[in-house]
Amino acid sequence: MLFLLFASFLSLAAPEMIPEEDVELTGRSAPDFSLKTLDGNEFRLSDHRGQVVVLSFWASWCGPCRFELPELSRIKPLYPNTKFIAVNVDRERSEAERFLKRVQFDLPIVWDNQAMALGEYSVVSMPTMFLIDKNGTVQYVKVGYSRQKKLAELESKIKELQQ
Repeated sequence: MLFLLFASFLSLAAPEMIPEEDVELTGRSAPDFSLKTLDGNEFRLSDHRGQVVVLSFWASWCGPCRFELPELSRIKPLYPNTKFIAVNVDRERSEAERFLKRVQFDLPIVWDNQAMALGEYSVVSMPTMFLIDKNGTVQYVKVGYSRQKKLAELESKIKELQQ
């Protein structure tokens, strides 16, 4: 069933939203990108070299995102040396804004409505999360969200990187 929903999404997606190839990024340099934040400022990933960064790609139509984003917000204060960024991929900002009225979380949000970062990171499912080390290398990728496991694996990886 999930596959059919995703296949339906891809059939409606613009061609630039569909990654050209499936690229395994773990162990590779994180692709740099520059996107606008919720308040209109510019966020550039490379500006955060020297920091551990968590990128969470999400969309308003993503059911598991309704649980992952608040959970990321909950753990964020536990890791003050880690930068958490929620990357929204909705085409229409109004759809994301409706989501934000229903789902409360405290994370910086960047808008990727042209699917530039989505394509660079070969994201094909929501949510997809990337953990990037201080040198800009992707150390962990997680597709989906488990309400039972929550973010235990991510937290373990963050702790390893901060040692």
